[in-house]
Amino acid sequence: MMKRKIKGLWMALCMVLAVAALTGCSSETELKDSVTTLSDEQVESYKTSAAQTVQTVAAFDDEQIEQFLSQQVDEFSSSAVESWKGSKGELGAFKEITAQSVEEDGSQIIITSLAEFEKAQATVELILDVSTGMEQAKSMSFNVNYSMAETMKMAGLNTLMGIGIVFCMLVFLSLLIAQFKHIAKLEAKFTGTKEEKKAAPISVPAAAEEPEELVDDGELVAVIAAAIAASENTSTDSFTVRSIRKSNVRRWKRA
Repeated sequence: MMKRKIKGLWMALCMVLAVAALTGCSSETELKDSVTTLSDEQVESYKTSAAQTVQTVAAFDDEQIEQFLSQQVDEFSSSAVESWKGSKGELGAFKEITAQSVEEDGSQIIITSLAEFEKAQATVELILDVSTGMEQAKSMSFNVNYSMAETMKMAGLNTLMGIGIVFCMLVFLSLLIAQFKHIAKLEAKFTGTKEEKKAAPISVPAAAEEPEELVDDGELVAVIAAAIAASENTSTDSFTVRSIRKSNVRRWKRA
């Protein structure tokens, strides 16, 4: 398993190196003209105009850029200054144009300038639209040419960032899965408490003791009084029977 991971990382590193090498080679490609209808004088004129435009836009500082963009300007000028604003920090001050090329692409003329700046090189692409028979500037962009070392550095940072994000997600998922057992315990505890509440016995109030019934029968009183008088060798006049209560059977049995 570990060997497969090492092999995968090695393959990813080789791919990064290959891409970086291709990028480095493409940045060193010489610029060549590709025209069919333009004369040499026209080609040189386009190159000179493009170089002047690059120098003019690259001379804008931060304050001038903000002031220029706050005004209502044409789309070409706005896009050119916006592109310079985005690349200015990486390029620095303008030095010179080292190479140029002119290419005809249907109704467009593309002037590519390789410019040297204080911090790095850049490829500036100026596109003219000639479909109407008149030259009209369409767009202008500054593209930073990164060196082999810079490309490798960015690739390494991107790789580390990706690995870091994946690692953090794995840790988060591991912690989340580890909490499932606690969730199950809480759920079982809650369910058990609920069932206990449902199964709790209902207390039934004790039945009240029925009061003893008093017997009030004249004949029965007379019979009992006579029996008592006979057992005591006395007459019924010497005592009075006020009430008769039911006796406990167990006491009679003991007697």
